Order: sequence, then structure tokens, then C-alpha cells
Amino acid sequence: MRVIVVGAGFAGLAAADALARAGVEVEVLEARDRVGGRVWSVPFAGAVVERGAEFILPHDKTVIATADRLGLRLVRKGTRYGNREPRGGEHVTRSQVAAALRRIGSEPAAAGDGTLAGALGAYGLEPGVVEAIRARIEVSCGYPADDLDAGALSEGAASFGDFDTFTVEGGNDRLARELGAGLGGEVHLSAPVSAVAWSSEREVGVRAGAREWVADAAVIAVPAAVLDVIAFDPPIPRAKAAVRYGQAAKLFVRLRAPSPPSEVLSVPERYWCYTQLGPDGDPAPFLAAFAGSPRALEALDVESGPERWLAALGRLRPDLELDFDTVMLSTWADDSWARGAYSARSATSPIDTEALRRPVGPLFFAGEHTAGAWHGLMEGALRSGARAAQELLQTALR
Repeated sequence: MRVIVVGAGFAGLAAADALARAGVEVEVLEARDRVGGRVWSVPFAGAVVERGAEFILPHDKTVIATADRLGLRLVRKGTRYGNREPRGGEHVTRSQVAAALRRIGSEPAAAGDGTLAGALGAYGLEPGVVEAIRARIEVSCGYPADDLDAGALSEGAASFGDFDTFTVEGGNDRLARELGAGLGGEVHLSAPVSAVAWSSEREVGVRAGAREWVADAAVIAVPAAVLDVIAFDPPIPRAKAAVRYGQAAKLFVRLRAPSPPSEVLSVPERYWCYTQLGPDGDPAPFLAAFAGSPRALEALDVESGPERWLAALGRLRPDLELDFDTVMLSTWADDSWARGAYSARSATSPIDTEALRRPVGPLFFAGEHTAGAWHGLMEGALRSGARAAQELLQTALR
């Protein structure tokens, strides 16, 4: 059996890895000149930073197991992803936010309009606490609360709590590089797929550049936002592309004096910044900041560069010695192979997980946007690839 996997992000590589280990002949086609997709580790200030997906959380069992299988060491970041100090606007403490979240977790929400904003408003919390929680989730989801489904409050990307966080030593994209290396020479880079022709007779033709491949099946593992660059014949259901994406940006600034782990949320400006530990356990030599939602990116004028954001960081973190001459800005909306950060649970355009996952003839679909409650996470991407591979193998045995 021969399978083509379109996309060498975590989802595509997880699918290819599972299929190859089951004895299937697999080839992977990737538009970029690297593997990893929206996971991209790069050098900065004498260290390694994550331009894309960064935090490995304790519940990310698939990520942890995959790293262990590949012999990759996880290192503790020290940054408390789920416990950020709110600053700006009305004074609110971490303990006030934690108390409000305990109440939300113990009381069913009153009937509302189905949005996160509506759900938060139904609890009668102090306005400053509501705004802090709303800001926290908008940042993590990269999407406005007035169109976020209320369920976003309990999903992985919005995880609250005082838990440890981890990263792969040397960069998270080592997971992708090791998965790709395990496939030998069957990962083709700089090979953007332009057409996929398929038939009910279980035959698939894939074109990338001037070359064509023929296989018995294909796994389509690209963001829903870029499905329109592939001509499917026959067309696939429109529901496959019915996904809203959050918008986010990251900014890295070298520290003249490294600082212990910290995490601060700018409530009014909708971004958070954090310091962390390096792989040696000493403070890392940079500050990272993450802004989420179109409103935040517009207010920080990210499109014009990092200057306004740098000024905001200087005001928010006067305790740090920031080197404004050594910075790096990372965005995904302007990446033609992503067009956004990750899928968002919109209230007006809900994620239909079953429709996104459902095979179409010999085509199987993977990607974090198909991962249900795990969407938006590296964990979800890996799970989706393994799930698509299993579906394909089960179908082949019929």
C-alpha cells in the first residue's frame, strides 16, 4: 500500500510515522523548506526560541511519549503558563483570578448567548476579574471573547493552574526533525501541492510543481485556511475549510541581565510576557512576549514592526534590563502556508470536529483543527495524525 501525506507539520509527520511503522510505503510532501509547520525553533541571543508552538503542558501525554520514544529530553521552563500576574487596568491579583476560576468550575454557568463573554458575565464577578480572565483567554486563543464559544474556558490552550511547563531540549521542532529522519528520504521539501485528484476506486494523484505522485490514499495535513490553494478533483466538502483561526504574534528581546522565571499579563493590551529557564537550569537570556487576537495585534501595530510593542514592554516590565537592539518578531497571519496561529472555537462558526475528520473517499484528514478539545496544541496535532493513520489502516483492511 502506498500513501502520500500532504504537509510535514506535527500532524502530517505523526501520520506518516504511524503508517510507516505499520509497514505502509509513505511519501511526505511539504511546501516549506523545513519540517515542523507552525512549530519552528530558531537561534536567538545565544539560545533557542520558539517562533511558533512553545509550551508542553503536563497533560500533553502524546507529546511527552513521542519525545521519550525519539530519545529527546524535555527540560523544565519554570514559567507558569497557567498562572499569570495580571497588570494594567483595574488592580486584580492572581489569587482573585484563581478564586473566580474555582467558583466557575464549581457552579454551572447561567444560560447566556453561548459566548465566552456571555458566560463570564453570568457569574456576577468583579468587573476587573472578569476582564483579567477574558484577556487571558483572548490572548491564549488569539480570538475575541464575544465570538469565542463558552467552552473555550475549559480547553487546553486556556489552561489555568500552577503547573510546570516544559520544552524539548534544543527546540520543539526537533520532534518534527526526528520524525522526518525516521522516514528516510521520503520527505520532500519545497514541494507545495497544487492538485489532488482522487476516485472512489481508491486511487489518488498528487501534483507538486512539475512532478506527480500516484498512491492508494492520501492524508491531507495542512491548515484548513490553506486548503484553497489545492485543487481537489472531485472537490471536497466545504465543511473541510470551515474553521476560524486566531491571530497571534511573538516578540523576543535579549536580556542584558537574565532573570528568573516570571509571567505577566498585560490585561488592556492583550499580551503576556515571560522569562524562563534554559536547558542548563539557569535563567534564559531573553524575554518572550505573546500577543493574541486581532485587536491586540492592531493596538501594538505589529504590522509595522516591533517598536510600539517594545515600548509597551518597557512600561510593563521596568524590572528587566531589555536590550532593544536585539529583538525578533514572529507572526503567522502573513505566512502563506498558515494564514493564522491556530484554530479558534468560534461561537458563530463552530468547529464541526466530525465533519473535519471525516474521510472523503481515499482522502484522510489531520491537523490540530481536527483534534476536538485538543485543537490549537502540539498535542492535538500529533493526536490527529495518529488518528488519521489509524482510520486509513482500518479502511484498508476492509
